[in-house]
Amino acid sequence: MSSNNRPQILVVDDEPNVGMIFHRILGEAGYDVVSASNGMECLRSIKKQDPHLIFLDIRMPGIDGVETLRRIRETHPILPVVIMTAYQTVTSAVECMKLGAYDYLIKPLDADRLKSIVKQVLEIDKIAQKTPQVRQAAEADKLPIQDVVAEGLEMKQVIKLVGKVAPTDLTVLILGESGTGKEVTARAIHHQSKRNDGPFVVVDCAALPESLIESELFGFEKGAFTGADSSRAGKFESANKGTLFLDEIGNLPLTTQAKLLRFLQEPTIERLGSRKGPITLDVRILAATNVNLERAVQNGTFREDLFHRLKVFLIELPPLRSRSPEDLERLVSHTLDIFRRQLGKETLIVAPETFQVLKYYRWPGNIRELQNAMRSAALLAEQNILPTHLPMSIQSSVKVAQEAPKSDSTGLGDVIKRVEREHILETLKQSQWDLEKTSDVLKLDISTLEYKMKNLGIRRPEGNP
Repeated sequence: MSSNNRPQILVVDDEPNVGMIFHRILGEAGYDVVSASNGMECLRSIKKQDPHLIFLDIRMPGIDGVETLRRIRETHPILPVVIMTAYQTVTSAVECMKLGAYDYLIKPLDADRLKSIVKQVLEIDKIAQKTPQVRQAAEADKLPIQDVVAEGLEMKQVIKLVGKVAPTDLTVLILGESGTGKEVTARAIHHQSKRNDGPFVVVDCAALPESLIESELFGFEKGAFTGADSSRAGKFESANKGTLFLDEIGNLPLTTQAKLLRFLQEPTIERLGSRKGPITLDVRILAATNVNLERAVQNGTFREDLFHRLKVFLIELPPLRSRSPEDLERLVSHTLDIFRRQLGKETLIVAPETFQVLKYYRWPGNIRELQNAMRSAALLAEQNILPTHLPMSIQSSVKVAQEAPKSDSTGLGDVIKRVEREHILETLKQSQWDLEKTSDVLKLDISTLEYKMKNLGIRRPEGNP
């Protein structure tokens, strides 16, 4: 922390002139600027300086900006981070936004935009004005929700399986719908393993274009392809002595699947364009997906031999709608407790009628949707969280279900399907039948959305592309 009480900005970039630009622009604006040249130096600086805001470059030697952000989030979940990139591509930026980056900037930097975003972060989020006690309380909460909430039998079984497999080096396949906590479960396995002092590296296989995925995973040597002006380590090397979590592994191309299978058989990789031979690594593989891999094997889009190597140990996560009311109540309480401390509010109470709405709702986006709903409710409520503080999608969906005609021939399953159909249909109409936008709003994978549309008899109107 700055000794003269001026907000401190940490700039992380391997190009020295970038730090100089920040010193000139932000120094004149009244901020203290500290520089770091790589990810590891950034992590060390955070421990020593406790900055108010970080500007982080994506492409750096050693651990890149995405992995650096993941490690920052493990210890400092509310510290604002702005990503910088010189490339007009959004893949890495989108991945960083998923990890909790506040925003991203395109180089070359614009001085007015830079000062504006610093002012916005420090004033709107009030990070600079938070008391040290509030910041420390929020940052000290590192327990994954799945580790804390396991009242129902299904989740107790999941926790039991995590405890059994974590001390081993077995490959684990985690199955579950989007938002059920697959990455949280993988992190719990890593943190309870003998590798917990090593890196935990996450790769979202669905977010990487096929043309880049092999270079991201295995790295490349200078000159391996057009634009490879320097050598770079891949995610496998970044995860050495630790754990590599391959999320949405069903999206891996067949050629990359073959290389992953080879690694599982013999733990070596080769960088693209390398003439030095294979590199031996010590990496544990955890994988997850929300698609049916057995069906993918039958369709020829996933290798059968890789499927069997991955499911050495299988963990299936239940959707939130099938978990016990006790689990839901604890999840709500735990999530609100985190936001209460972050916002500096003394109490946040869920009104009984609000909890009835939460229990009635089907949660297509699972725990992630619940967390988002509780975050917005915590911001709006002064003390008592009422149904009106919940997102309109939840209020309208529950209202449809409550007003649905009941008869002897209509079971609960029919009512639930009607509610889900109306909710999906309304979201499709609002997005003008754009499946990508709809899947983002509903927190569903596009393949899952298409499956639900078919199952619920939802057809695109004629004339819509």
